Formats: sequence, structure tokens, C-alpha cells
Amino acid sequence: MAIGVLVVVLACSGCEARRVAFNDPIRPADVAFIEPGTTTLSDVVRRLGAPDEMMGTETRGVARYRFQVTKAFRVNFGWVFRFFSPVSPTMALGRVDVGTDVFQVVFDPNWVIQEQAFAYGASASRFSPWPF
Repeated sequence: MAIGVLVVVLACSGCEARRVAFNDPIRPADVAFIEPGTTTLSDVVRRLGAPDEMMGTETRGVARYRFQVTKAFRVNFGWVFRFFSPVSPTMALGRVDVGTDVFQVVFDPNWVIQEQAFAYGASASRFSPWPF
């Protein structure tokens, strides 16, 4: 039993987990101030900062705020061999999930917000340490 626990502890010592976030996530509470038909794009920019992307036509415009989360997990089973062998082979299994979430506002030619919406990436909201 003690040998099994030692093997598990040594194997887990070769584990590595990382999470990297690009831009601050925008939550529904952060945009509760937006009232369609009243709030202007400059009000949104004042509260949230400059959008990552803007595009539009003569009748509508869209501003998008993107925030991305990258999560990685890696296990190096060869790490245990460094105690017994002069060579430490790399026997690694890993997984990376990248999810891009978007907050989008639609405005009219007078820069007044007409609609708002969130789009959440499926893999940004979960974390699975299983490498397959």
C-alpha cells in the first residue's frame, strides 16, 4: 500500500496545470447598466473600455468584446525515472482547451445601443484534467 501511495505521489509530481486568461471576463452584472434604446456606445466604452472589434453598415453597427481562457493539463510519467535512471525520458500526456467568449452590442446610426448578447465558448467554462 505504501509503495502504491509513493508511486501516485511521484507520478502526480510530474503534473502541470495552467490557466491563462486574455482580457477580463465580462459578466452580466458588468453590463446591467445597458438599457436598449437609451444607452449610447460611448457609455459602454466608458464602462468597459474600447471594443476588440467594430463593424457595421449604414443602418447598424456591432461592437464586440472578446475574452479568452486557455486551460492546459499535462502529466509526465517519465518524471519518476529521474530518481532511478541517468536519463529522464518524457512520457507526457496532455490536453489544452481554448474557449473564446464574446459580448456584443448592436447600435444604430446615432450610436444608441439597440441589442446586447453574450456568446460563451463551450470549452471556456469547463476544465477536464483527462488528457484525451
